[in-house]
Amino acid sequence: MQIKFLGTGDMFSFEQDHNSAMVEYANTRLIIDFPESNSKVLHKLGIPLSDVRDVFITHLHDDHINGLQQLGYYAQVFGNHKPTLYIHEQLVEPLWCTLEPGMKYTVSGEKSLEDYFDIVPLQEGVLFSIGGISYEMTRTQHVPGMISCGLLARGYFYYSGDSVMDRELLLDTHEDVKLILHECHMQDVTINSHTSLSDIEALPESIQEKILLMHYHDGFANREVREQFNNESIAKLVHPLEVIEL
Repeated sequence: MQIKFLGTGDMFSFEQDHNSAMVEYANTRLIIDFPESNSKVLHKLGIPLSDVRDVFITHLHDDHINGLQQLGYYAQVFGNHKPTLYIHEQLVEPLWCTLEPGMKYTVSGEKSLEDYFDIVPLQEGVLFSIGGISYEMTRTQHVPGMISCGLLARGYFYYSGDSVMDRELLLDTHEDVKLILHECHMQDVTINSHTSLSDIEALPESIQEKILLMHYHDGFANREVREQFNNESIAKLVHPLEVIEL
């Protein structure tokens, strides 16, 4: 398995692309979230949007889904398949409410979410498989009242998505994974919807050693700044376009 970060920035990042990861295994490619910046990064990597087949959605904040309209339209015009969206069953209708104003009306008539994407509604605790890898959607706590999800691939990784620290989940699952990809706002202020560096540093060292930090602000956009932090910290900041082999 290979994981590549298409972006590592938070919502307010101007110098980095927004947070998203691409998981490649066998002949499959799963992209976690699809911000607008993904299209540019995939183009630079030589991957046309028409080659995007599988996308997992963690939640509906704009910096995680604002590339879906372009992806859906591109597949309609230039592709020979509809991308598949893996998404919590209760987020399907709200997602269409977000995309509908720009995607419902076309020259060929009115369209629905299912006209652009194959939808796989996910239930909590029910595994789904892509390319022989079993994945499990986990519920996370991000913003009160909003459904948000992480992604667990036992034997490989846990991806937190945007969330506050779920210490119990990490204690329960860290021995089942080689790597934990965890968001961390890296700010010196309290942000109640995100995990702080102090939250990460309060974990047992055996867990911190598996953590790569993502979704950070532009104060760490410079590679030298990231490397200085990584030299001093147990958990490490992931670099944009870093390739991780598992």
